[in-house]
Amino acid sequence: MNPLIDVQHLHLNVPTGHIIQGQKTILDDISFQLDAGTSTAYLGANGAGKTSTFRILCGLVTPNSGKIYFDGNEVSRGLPAKRFGFMPEQPYFYKNLSPFELLNGLGRLSGLSGSQLKQRIFNWAEKLHFSKVLNQRLSTCSKGQVQRVGLAQALIHQPDFILLDEPLSGLDPIGRSCVCDVLLEERGRGATLLFSSHILSDAEALCDQVIVLKEGQTVFTGNIQSLLSSQRSWLIKAHWNDAPPSTTTSEITQLIDGNWQIRGDDYTERDAILKQLLNNPDATILSLETEQRTLEQAFIELLQDKEHQYERNL
Repeated sequence: MNPLIDVQHLHLNVPTGHIIQGQKTILDDISFQLDAGTSTAYLGANGAGKTSTFRILCGLVTPNSGKIYFDGNEVSRGLPAKRFGFMPEQPYFYKNLSPFELLNGLGRLSGLSGSQLKQRIFNWAEKLHFSKVLNQRLSTCSKGQVQRVGLAQALIHQPDFILLDEPLSGLDPIGRSCVCDVLLEERGRGATLLFSSHILSDAEALCDQVIVLKEGQTVFTGNIQSLLSSQRSWLIKAHWNDAPPSTTTSEITQLIDGNWQIRGDDYTERDAILKQLLNNPDATILSLETEQRTLEQAFIELLQDKEHQYERNL
């Protein structure tokens, strides 16, 4: 079965300078595939190339080279508008329009009309909690309300592919929870999601796949659980009358309650410490846990490893 989205070897350069023109590489051989019904986090530091990739998918920017296939068909001027929805990082709408007027106009462009469109507007306004401002001018709406209207316009026509650039930006905790629930529902109905976010805990909760960029290059593409479980650490909490013995690689910390905590990733060393504890009558094991690193920890480690590889090659 063909993936819904197949991006192959995207390159994007932009000119720099006013008098002496140079070239800056924004995307360098970016390739990835997205299967139908999956949710993928597209991550990277500022300037990594995330928004540039999204602009290419939307047809707003033309890459220097590379190909994009949607549902098995090559596209050259952006994805088919009736089958995908896009929400930019900072939605900009005509501020003299009301959310209802905006969604009514954009819904018609997506092929909706009449009572069907009107009902969908009311449904999304209720689901995303902006019913109270549905007929007010957008200029009177808060940033979070505009953000949720922006999400509604991306979803109102029930697209097969949903592309979101920082959809949780500017939302309070209640708004974030609401948007996360909506995105999980969209994935549940079979939609394919690709979105960027700097709130990595939300990306971890919402996604089954992850793509990580650094300076326009892909440093990881794959299942999010394989990334998180690739390095598990262990954690021992214990009581010692004296300080625990020093270790080679583990981190030893004394807690506020006077007990000790030892964390490491060398399992041979863990077993040696446990043996010492069991053989010491003045020591008591309080707990032993296995810790899986978070997406944020894995993301930072990936970028640091890439930086160290670059420095070694200099």
